[in-house]
Amino acid sequence: MLIKRIFDAKFTQLLVFLLMLLVFRPFQGNFIYAAIWHVAFIGVLLGAIFNCNHPKRVQHWAMGLAIPTLLFTWGAVFLPDTPMHILSELFIFLFLIVCASSILYTVVIEAKVTMETLRGAICTYLLIGIAFSFAYELAELLVPGSFHLNFPSKEHIFLSQMMYFSFVTLIAIGYGDIVPTQDLSQTLAIIEGIIGQFYFGILVARLVAVYSINYVQSHRKKSK
Repeated sequence: MLIKRIFDAKFTQLLVFLLMLLVFRPFQGNFIYAAIWHVAFIGVLLGAIFNCNHPKRVQHWAMGLAIPTLLFTWGAVFLPDTPMHILSELFIFLFLIVCASSILYTVVIEAKVTMETLRGAICTYLLIGIAFSFAYELAELLVPGSFHLNFPSKEHIFLSQMMYFSFVTLIAIGYGDIVPTQDLSQTLAIIEGIIGQFYFGILVARLVAVYSINYVQSHRKKSK
């Protein structure tokens, strides 16, 4: 019953699939890793649409983006060196940003700080990091040489390396082993870094404020 209750929560399934995307990111040419990653990616698409309590309008937007996202993604698997790959990266980025924005809005206006609220905040953070990894790959496709890597790289694991770079940028660690070298990639890195800093500052302040208000209200009711 406990496991069922956990997985019935609106953000839990999405969170599980997002973590799978990170753990099984395609850092090897292994078919098993690639298969698990694609299954987890489909899980993210479905979870981000149907398990997050989006408003109807947002859900329609998400579904409208998810269909071409799936078509272009699978098309890029069989036709990797075509415009299909560029369209795939673009639609994935747009889809993830739309879903992340909707979840963040829900979390921010939530009247109570619960485990569900915190799971939603974590999902939003992971969605932002993964979305920018696709944006970086898109930048490399549009402007070859957008990144300088201080280690040997292979084409089939470039997305994995961009996921690593994205979260390093979002957390503001900055190891310097991957360096954006073109205007587009540098601009994306700046935007993600700003989002990462403001995300924690604004969201934590909001959650603390809501928790404090709820605590004061409940304490007053008890004292009466």
